[in-house]
Formats: sequence, C-alpha cells, structure tokens
Amino acid sequence: MTEAALRAVVKEKLGRDPFVDRERADIVIEGEEVSSGARLRARVRERRRDGVVLGSRDIDAETCPRLIRATGIVVALFARPPEEREPEVERGGESERTVDHGARPEERAERAETEPSARVIRIPPSTPRRRPSGKNVPEEPRRSPELSLGLGGSAAVGLLPSVSAATRAVARLELPSSRWSFEWSGGYSLPQSFATRTVHGTLSAVDQQLRVCLALTERRGIGIRIDACGGAFWGAVVPHAVGLRERDSSWRSLAGPVSALAVQLRDSARAARLELGMTAPVAGRDFYFDSTEGRPERLYSTGAVIGFLGVSGLFTIL
Repeated sequence: MTEAALRAVVKEKLGRDPFVDRERADIVIEGEEVSSGARLRARVRERRRDGVVLGSRDIDAETCPRLIRATGIVVALFARPPEEREPEVERGGESERTVDHGARPEERAERAETEPSARVIRIPPSTPRRRPSGKNVPEEPRRSPELSLGLGGSAAVGLLPSVSAATRAVARLELPSSRWSFEWSGGYSLPQSFATRTVHGTLSAVDQQLRVCLALTERRGIGIRIDACGGAFWGAVVPHAVGLRERDSSWRSLAGPVSALAVQLRDSARAARLELGMTAPVAGRDFYFDSTEGRPERLYSTGAVIGFLGVSGLFTIL
C-alpha cells in the first residue's frame, strides 16, 4: 500500500487536500501494515500533536486495492470536523463497512459491490476521555421503589399546655419515576410540668402520622423536591398527676386528618426534610382534675387546630 495511492483516496473522499506539514498539523495520522495470514491488514492511529492517542482502527481486506480504499475512508473520517466524524455502520454477517454520509445513494451501492469484504474494527482509545460533568448529565430514572429511614425533631402548638418539643422516627417510600410517595412518622413529646393549688404532675404525648405525598415540583439535577401531603393523625396526651382524690392517669386520645407541606433536599442516598403541617382533631380534650378537697380544677384544653414544624434526616436503605 503506497502513500500516494492512500492520499488520492482521501482527497477523493473529502473533495480537498487535508494534508499539511507535520509541524503545523493539529491531528497526526499514523498507519502501519500488519501481517494477517491470507488477508491484508492495516492499522490506522489518530493522535494529537502532543502525542495523546485519540483512537485507532484495524482494517483488513482480501486485495491491496480494497485495503487502500478502506484505509482511505477511515483517514478521511479522521480528517473531517468532529460533528461529521462518526460513520454510519452497516452490518452484514461477520463483516462491517463504513458508509460516507456525504456520498450519493448510487455511490454507496457501488461501494457495497466493490468492497464486500473490507472490514473496519473500532479499537477504544488508549486514554480515557473526559466524561461530561455530572451537572450536565441527566439522572437516570429510578427503576425500583426507594425506602428511606430517618430521625428528627419537631415543635408543636396546641398539643400540650405550651409549645412542645418532640423526637421523631420517619420512614418514606418513594415510587420509581413517579410523583407519589408514602410516609409514616411517630413522635414522643417531651414531658411538661404543671401545678395547681392542690394538684401537680407532668403531661407528655405520643403521636403517629400516615400520609400520602404528591411532588409539586422535583428537580433531580439539584436534588430539591417539594411535596404536598395529606393523611391521618392519631395521638394521645399522657398525664401523670399527684394530689388527686382518685387516680386518673388514663391517656386522652386524639385523632383527625393531617396535612403538610414539605421541602426535601437530597444528596445521593442522604436527604434532609423540612415540613410545616397541621391537624384538626375530631374531638378536643379538656383536662380537669379532682383535688383531694373534692373540687374539680381545670388545667387546659387541647387546641382545635394543632400546628407543627419538623425537620428530619433520612438515609436510603433500599
């Protein structure tokens, strides 16, 4: 295979002469003939001026003219601008042939008849190419439900005599490629002390919420999700009093619908969730205690609406 014959094929394919002096070239094309039994084989390598190899291809053919023409097609593809480089590949049995996008249909048919056995094998670059920044690569859709568990805290108004603080456990189930999710949370409100003239003690509370959430907006690229949630609330106020004529430490249960607005920030398997919500108990609770003197003493009443603000940290386990 002669250099002059190869240059002629490249000029024919491009319609111009792409070759310049080696010192002025941005891309250097190197070639070598390789022994391959009864067939003829050549290897073409593309590299930058600084020596970094961009890629290489092996070409083999039954005759020298076919090898020259197939090699010229590859060199012409290397010489094209990046947006025009990738050749269309037609597969047929065990062989492959490159198809020039700029050629007319009759020229492609002619090459298919004259070059049936020329084969071009793409070899991956010897150096890894830079991958696009993660900010520009769209996140692949999740293919299975994700279960996250976490802990957090909240503050509530209207549940106990004054603003209450609670510790919470949270579980969330997010469906793949869906705006819907489900969550459960349970909390324990820290005890608050109270005292009247004759009765004193503490009040604490427990509660749990089961909710369905719909994502109003979700930007996975930056990990932000805003949910509107609705569901059911069940809780109970737990009294412990001293100085009663009769023992009365039974729980006072509360139940009603709950709604909330939540903002979630996610980083891989970790997430932080901030939410603002409210519940309206179907029936309120009034706390009276009978003192040892036989007089009922009113302590407080739960609110017609109980509002809460919570924050939690989550970790995906499935």
